[in-house]
This record gives sequence, structure tokens and C-alpha cells, in this order.
Amino acid sequence: MSLDVHAALNSVSDYESAARKLLPPGLFPVLFGSYGDSGWEANTHNLDGLRDVELRPRVMVDVSSIDTTTTVLGTAISVPIITAPAGLHLRFHADGEPATARGTADAGSLMILSTAASYSIEEIAALDAGPRWFQLYCFKDRGLTADLVRRAEAAGYGAIVVTVDNPGVRSRERDHRHGFDWHGQGNVATLPADRILRNFHGLEGPTIPTAESFHANFETALDWSYFDWLQDLTPLPFVIKGVQAVGDAIEAVNRGARGLVVSNHGGHALHDTVATISTLPDVADAVGDAAEVYLDGGIRRGIDVLKCLALGARAVLIGRAYLWGLTVDGRAGVTDVYDLLRDELQVAMAYLGVADVKQVSRSFVAGGRNATSVASELREFATLTDQGYLTREEFDALKQSLLSAARPRHG
Repeated sequence: MSLDVHAALNSVSDYESAARKLLPPGLFPVLFGSYGDSGWEANTHNLDGLRDVELRPRVMVDVSSIDTTTTVLGTAISVPIITAPAGLHLRFHADGEPATARGTADAGSLMILSTAASYSIEEIAALDAGPRWFQLYCFKDRGLTADLVRRAEAAGYGAIVVTVDNPGVRSRERDHRHGFDWHGQGNVATLPADRILRNFHGLEGPTIPTAESFHANFETALDWSYFDWLQDLTPLPFVIKGVQAVGDAIEAVNRGARGLVVSNHGGHALHDTVATISTLPDVADAVGDAAEVYLDGGIRRGIDVLKCLALGARAVLIGRAYLWGLTVDGRAGVTDVYDLLRDELQVAMAYLGVADVKQVSRSFVAGGRNATSVASELREFATLTDQGYLTREEFDALKQSLLSAARPRHG
């Protein structure tokens, strides 16, 4: 990469523009979309939702030393940002997932490896490139699912991230709209055959996923008993990714989840879902200290990270941002995206008047819940109590938390 190009990469949006020029025609709009695109309404909502959050700075605070370090499920990371799972990184750069893993480690953070990666569970573990979690899709073949979990445990992954918001169906509208051929140049069919869904390479049988049958093999009859079965397989902590409703968050915690990712799959699934930042405070209030809450969807600036922390997230996941970095400059691009977000976060913290990310709280967010929204949430919690999802004691605690958050803050 030339120095002139590198000098122009001063933000995630700069990496977005550069990646758009480098990727094969059609691939960018199909995988990422752009703000306001038809079919990407949920992604647009994520971006709008973050923009609409207003912060209330404090002054006369010593911000001579800014601390962005935190922990996720006990693992220390240098910044409250995690590399989200995404399949087949070889679509974006010739070094694929190893570049992502090393770039994430260089930034002092944690990578979540996708089930659909172009490098296997064991290959990424052998790099010894920082802490890592494994993202799991639940397949109809439970033996195959169990094998993936046990392999991740044996390879030293720190947690299992179960994606629950993908029922195995996929609209092809985007492919047709952009004239994209998955068998054309630069797509999965042109990758080395042994790098397509690498975690299943060498396995045989009618239930082994292929590029053509991957989504069709997902378990579409998922219910909470499947999660109970998963937990019997391993002592590793589980994180549920794809939570968009308070009731689901409560049930996940009651079933033993240690972490929740408020996510609408980056806008890839249901078009008109609410912005993840809008759902975040309700989920955070509902689960309290029972589980760590993370968010993905729409993170483009360090101030976006700050807003999520203020509304209850322990950390955020980035997807598009690091994939654009990977596309442009491989390992170094991933690290640079992290560094840009970290720098922006530090600047935003200084202006906000908070020196430690672990001290960011709802008090830094302007406004708050109004009486109408509180009443609506209380009605939802009452319904969940009537249905047996919440005890009376849990309902009372949530009620107190909501009323406290809605009171005007002064000072």
C-alpha cells in the first residue's frame, strides 16, 4: 500500500471507501450495503440509532490519563471492542482469518472465529494470536454441532458464541438486485476448495454443510431446550448472539448464558428490525449483573463505542469495520481500524469528562426514558411475570431499576 493511500485512511469511513473500490463488483453491496439502501433498512436503523443518542459531558475532571482497558468474561482486552464473527475471510484478503487474528491480537483484543471460516478451529488456535471465542451455528445434525463445540474447547477457545437469529433462510433479492453471481470471479467458488467452510473439510456424509447447503443444514426447530443440551457438552461459558427482545434476554440468562449480544445480524436478516442501540438499555436493565451485555451493529466511530457503554454494554463487536481494514491492508488494516477507534474513543472520553471506560454510565446520556416508555416496559415485564419468565422479586427489581433510570438527573 502506498504512503499516499495510507495517509488518506483516517477513519473507518475511509476504509469503507477504499474497500468498496478493491472488492469485486457486486460483492460490496451484497455483503455490506450502504446507508439508505433498499434491503438494508436494519443497518440504516443501527446507524441512525447511534447518531440519535446524545451525550451530556461533565467538566473539571482529570482526564490526563485515559484508561480504555476492560474485561469480557474475565479476559482482559485493551479496548472494549471485539472482532465479530464473519465467514470466509479469504473473500476479503489473501491472508484470510490468520491476518484478522493477528491484527486483533496486535490491537490487544479478542477475535470470535466463525463456524463458516476459511481456516479451521485448530489452525487459528495454532497461531497463538491472542484470546479467541468460537461462534457456533446450530445444525440439524446434533453430532456435528457437538463436535464443533468439543473441538473449540480442546483448542483453547474461551467461550462459545451461539448465533440464534438466523433460521437458515436467505433472501436472494440483493444478489439479483446487484447482478451478483456467487460463482463468479472473486467469490466462494474461486477460493481453494479446501478453504471453503474449512471446519468441515475432510468430513463426509449427507449432513455435512457445503457452500450450497450451508444454511439449509441449520436447525430451524431451535428452542431453549437446544441450549440446555449444548451446555451439557462443555464447561465453557456461552454467549447468546442475536438477542432483540427483553423476554429472550431474561430467558437466556435463566438458562445459564454468561453473555448476550444485542444484535440484528448487522442488518443481514429481517429488514425493519429496531436499532440495536435502542434495544440495548432495556436488555441491560433486564439482566442486570447476571450476564455481560454486548452490542453489534453500526459501530463506525469511537464515540459510538462510548454511547453503547453508557447505555449498558460491556463491550461492542465490530464487523464491517475490521473487514474493510482487512480488505485494504490485511493484518495491518485490522489493527489500524482498532487503533482509529481507540483514538476516537479516548478523545470522546476526554471531552465527556470520564477517564476510565469502566466508569461510563447512563448518567452521561442526555434525556432518558419518558413516562410513556417506562409504562410500556413495565407492562411487558408484568406480562413476562404472568407467563412465568420472571419471579415477583425479579419484576420488583426491574421496576425499581426502570423508575430509577427515568428520574431526572441533576448536577
